[in-house]
Amino acid sequence: MLVRSFHYDIATKEPKVKQDIQVAMRQIEFNNPADAEMTGETGNFFEIMVPFEVAPTPGYFEVSGQITQIVQLVDYFGNAQELDPEILGKLSRPLVETIETLTYQVTSIALDEGVNLSFVSGESEQAGE
Repeated sequence: MLVRSFHYDIATKEPKVKQDIQVAMRQIEFNNPADAEMTGETGNFFEIMVPFEVAPTPGYFEVSGQITQIVQLVDYFGNAQELDPEILGKLSRPLVETIETLTYQVTSIALDEGVNLSFVSGESEQAGE
């Protein structure tokens, strides 16, 4: 897993609640000879990307960024678009949990109290704070 970016801002304007978490997946092929063991003979490799912008209720701060991970789906040789949404949800869940964890840790330092986020797969509703 790779945290490509994670940004925390205190709201300087009117507080605004926002929840924009996207999950994208693309197939990767390794062409570098150094990656010879990653031939995909046992299943395709995919990069899961989760860009996000979240300002939980009451909207006094915002976190944003992107987290990615490369996975190999053993015995799966289809396209990312053909994957069952439930499988995509299970594959992306650790990345979403990282957003929740980073947010809690940063807010516990910045606000002197951690903010718990709890995202539910497939829904645009925040379950907790």
